[in-house]
Amino acid sequence: MKLKYMIPALCICTSIALPDNVHAQEKKQKKDSTERFFNAMDYRLQKRYIPQGREVSNNQPGKNFSLSVVGGINKLRGISSLPAWFNGGIALTKDVSSFNSYRVSLLGGFNDELKQGGIELDHLFNLSDYIGGYRNGSHIGLYTVLGIGGYISKREGMDAKIAGGLHGGLQARYHLSENWDWYVEPKLYIYTDGIDGVTCPKKYDVGYGLYTGLTYRFTSLPIKMKSEDMGDNMFIEAAIGTQGDFGKPVRNNLSALQPLGPTASLSIGKWFMPLGWRLTGFGGFHYTFNSDKFKSEEVYAGGRAEVLLNLNTLITPSVDDPRLEVNLSAGYELGALAHRSNDYAKKIRPFHGPTGSMQLVYFLSDQIGITGEARYSKSFYTQPFKSAITQDRHMQNLGIMFGVQYRRRKADFDSKRGFFQPYNFAYATVGTNFPMRTAGLKMKDFPDILGQQINLGIGRQYTPLSAIRGSVEVGRYAYQNGGVYPLSITADYMLNLTNMIGNYNENRIFDLSAFAGIVYTHHDMEDKNYFGIQGGLQQSFKLNDRWNIFAEEYLRGYNGKITPSARTYTSGEYTFVLGASIGTSYRF
Repeated sequence: MKLKYMIPALCICTSIALPDNVHAQEKKQKKDSTERFFNAMDYRLQKRYIPQGREVSNNQPGKNFSLSVVGGINKLRGISSLPAWFNGGIALTKDVSSFNSYRVSLLGGFNDELKQGGIELDHLFNLSDYIGGYRNGSHIGLYTVLGIGGYISKREGMDAKIAGGLHGGLQARYHLSENWDWYVEPKLYIYTDGIDGVTCPKKYDVGYGLYTGLTYRFTSLPIKMKSEDMGDNMFIEAAIGTQGDFGKPVRNNLSALQPLGPTASLSIGKWFMPLGWRLTGFGGFHYTFNSDKFKSEEVYAGGRAEVLLNLNTLITPSVDDPRLEVNLSAGYELGALAHRSNDYAKKIRPFHGPTGSMQLVYFLSDQIGITGEARYSKSFYTQPFKSAITQDRHMQNLGIMFGVQYRRRKADFDSKRGFFQPYNFAYATVGTNFPMRTAGLKMKDFPDILGQQINLGIGRQYTPLSAIRGSVEVGRYAYQNGGVYPLSITADYMLNLTNMIGNYNENRIFDLSAFAGIVYTHHDMEDKNYFGIQGGLQQSFKLNDRWNIFAEEYLRGYNGKITPSARTYTSGEYTFVLGASIGTSYRF
């Protein structure tokens, strides 16, 4: 085609196609004018959903106040030579909204080098409710903590220093009941200069702290309890096993298992799940090394108080009465240790120290379980020598115990509970006694150093838990080739531990009771009168509705030397008598 024809043809094609293209562009422009693009500002300002928190109002009983007792440790980082110090005090908290609370704390702290006082103001934010919403009856909460503090610190021989601080941390809270909480709170601190009682070149200090506390809430929460009355989840526990001191001086001189000796314990406690408490009396002996003999016995006895943690309900709060339980414990123990050496100025020494254990409990039935427990204790004591030197010592005790636990795990005892009626009882016992001494004792001599006693008494069981009794006792304390013959009058209060834990059951054939009271003893040989106290345990077996047989063990303490053969303790002021009896009682 010639060029003069091509140009007109191209123009005609373009003019034909142009109206459709123009129409499509107009449609596209029209569509774009109504399309809404993403707007970051609108998205940022839109109303967010916030979960519903717990209702907080000043019209509620208690005004949403709470009072706490708190304790913990603080430690500085960096070049400061100051050891960690203990801090403790009280705190008042006010919940002002569903998620926000304010707290004021009065604190006092100390260690061997420092004394400190302070006040802290904190804001607590309920993080768990803010994220997940308030759950009625929930046991666990997580809070953020941010606050300021003012402190006065003083070191021995130096002027007091004033310091301020900013701190932040987290608080994990567990609701023990409708009104009681327990919490753990780790925190990080930034202090101005002077918090350690001295001037620092860098003009500030960084530290950290770990606190725990018990809180009473004046406004109760709807917490579902695993215990419905005092006896629920209360337990008694008896155990035997082996324990030894594996401190470095002993390990260096005795082979691996030579320090081990027998030990026994009796405990009472209560669970609030996952926390609990336990009080324990223990005793036994182990073997050690001293300069006189390669291997010698050390007798010990004492008591401990512990806080318990049940891992089953900590991990799964909804679990009820698992057959196998895993428990941890931590606490403190006090006691006395008797050991032998010609170099020692004093052979009976008091000890104290921290202790902890891990326990497995397997329940054979709803209330009866068997236990296995591994324990570590670090016990401190001082040992004076005849050369006037005094050593600071400590034992590192390791032990394994196996035992039996009786616990009311289910609150279904109403249907099994009998109707209790108060009653009187009379009883008679025969037994043996031992005025305590440790020097020159040998097992073959025990028949000659044990005394005897006969006891007649009367009492009244007022409630399923409480009874009182009084008795007259004629006894003999072994002394040289003969003996002395004291006359004693006793008065006791008795607490039925089995009924306290399992409720009264008229068909039960075994009861365990604890007793404590006063005792008056007339010593005929020296024509003296002694007053003392006593305490012990009684195990009773029911023969029928009228007659019981029982065994009991006791410890008596007197102010003065009750018999010439007894050893005086605590600077020659007190003597002790161990005793055991069997007897029968008749109720009327």
